[in-house]
Amino acid sequence: MVSSESPTDTSQWLIIGRVGKPHGVHGGVLVEIITDFPERMVAGIEVGLGPEEGAERTVGVHSVRLHRGRWLIEWVGIRYRDEVEAWRGLYLFLPEQSLDQLPEGYFYEHHLVGLECRSPDGEVLGSITGLEHDPGQIRAVVRRGTRDFLVPWVPEIVRNVDLEGGVVTLDPPRGLLDDDAEMA
Repeated sequence: MVSSESPTDTSQWLIIGRVGKPHGVHGGVLVEIITDFPERMVAGIEVGLGPEEGAERTVGVHSVRLHRGRWLIEWVGIRYRDEVEAWRGLYLFLPEQSLDQLPEGYFYEHHLVGLECRSPDGEVLGSITGLEHDPGQIRAVVRRGTRDFLVPWVPEIVRNVDLEGGVVTLDPPRGLLDDDAEMA
């Protein structure tokens, strides 16, 4: 068989792509890229495959190349288009890299959610409940009391992230976290 039915449970799996339509007659598929590190997708690795909730099996990558802004992937042991047709809409996963392997200033979203936000003076500003991704911008959703505020994730505002201490230091411009600010 091409895959194992249960991927290893030793690490957190992260979504890196979403399977689109088959390409050609030999089992290749087009995959929407959903990662900041597309260079991790290379021939010879195994990736998780499953619904958004998590990988249910692993499959080996025979070859990968860019095709019109997406990956075109062929799989180890897959020879026919019919074998991958049912994968459409499923997600590809890779194991989470350890934080020390990430470039400086990069964090996983699930590590940021729940962190307390404080001003440089130590005033509690709220907590991060999620991140919004728009083309060209990432914004933290900061819950302050019963309201959510959108805070641009830029170095001028996000001054420090202390995962061990559970704190993000924010230096928001005046009005960003006030009652008249844009709500999420």
